[in-house]
Amino acid sequence: MEKVLKTINEISALVLCGGEGRRFGGADKPLAVFNGDLGTRPMVDYVIHRLPEHSRVFISANRNFDQYALRGRVVLDEETALSQRGPLVGIYAGMLACPTPWLLVCPGDMPLLPEGWYQPLVTADCAAAVSRVLHDGERLQSLLCLIPTVLTAALGAYIRSGGKSVKEWHAMHDAAIISVSESQRAFANINTQAELDAL
Repeated sequence: MEKVLKTINEISALVLCGGEGRRFGGADKPLAVFNGDLGTRPMVDYVIHRLPEHSRVFISANRNFDQYALRGRVVLDEETALSQRGPLVGIYAGMLACPTPWLLVCPGDMPLLPEGWYQPLVTADCAAAVSRVLHDGERLQSLLCLIPTVLTAALGAYIRSGGKSVKEWHAMHDAAIISVSESQRAFANINTQAELDAL
């Protein structure tokens, strides 16, 4: 069975940083500082550090553009000409800008992602150009995924029809579920200041 994905060079990366941070006091979560193995730095720096080396980095953001522009090319929800908001719109904006056949997606609030977390998605033995989504052994990580850009138009149509669920959209296009055995902590995403403090 031939793999559709030939090389890591076919991948661009999108970091989702466009949320409103409602449970985080309205602050821009990915820019909140985290004290880890890279030192005290914004969470988004940890995420970017664990992307494929030399990959093109896009950042879905709706504020603090200057700070994000230091880390990658900023893509805005408004670039999609859609009135909706949410992670799917951010993914769509990234897909519209993506120059490569595949877009690797991850949230900007997961500072404990392990090195090479994306490798199971890249090396999955899939026979068709379908999305690949990580499953951590307990739940589907819908926003840790590798999406072929041939689905760009389909995603735009889904959003325009009122669709908002990332999980539903993956299912509609028969995404391959790729199970991994990392600890649950590795895929922790931060929703509140208390959760950040606990790490």
